[in-house]
Amino acid sequence: MVFVFVIIGLIVMFRFNDENNELVSHGIENFKYFTVLSNVFCGIIAFSQLNFDILSAFSSREIEGMQNRFKLAKLISTTAVGLTFFTVAVFLWPIYRLPGMYSGSNFIFHLIVPLLAMIDFVLLNAGDKIPFKYTFYAIVPSFLYGCFYLINILINGIGEWPDTNDWYGYLNWGYPIGALIFLISTVATWLVACLLRWISNKMN
Repeated sequence: MVFVFVIIGLIVMFRFNDENNELVSHGIENFKYFTVLSNVFCGIIAFSQLNFDILSAFSSREIEGMQNRFKLAKLISTTAVGLTFFTVAVFLWPIYRLPGMYSGSNFIFHLIVPLLAMIDFVLLNAGDKIPFKYTFYAIVPSFLYGCFYLINILINGIGEWPDTNDWYGYLNWGYPIGALIFLISTVATWLVACLLRWISNKMN
């Protein structure tokens, strides 16, 4: 279901998004957003897990270590889409109430896929408990995204709306506040990973 909804979200993103929605761009330009990248990554991991599960069902030989690798990959991808979900649901939606946050492809990428991925992760991860050190690996996607985001601005400049390179507005209050926002988002990512790990270990 995660994989299927990611495909549906991409189709909606390319063909049916409202052009008046300020929270989406046109076509491939949407891949500059962490939301889209994290959802696509989550879809790839889900598809890989599905294939692994099917092959495992028809094979008597267990592929050593693969299940733990998938747990790590799923923690990383689920944390990424979980960060998107909690950022919109807990912070952006209560403050701004922009309808575009949950319309078109954003409805799928901000709500449906993250919820499905998190439910899958906390309920269907039987086996060995997830090691605590895995939570630090979950920071990597958002950290790398933040680094590339900053490098792009340093090379090409901030620009002006609607052609700004600071599409999340991190630098609206200057570089020090932007660095603080980056630090907070990194810590928030780690906390989401810790929460997912804790619930999954308790439930399974």
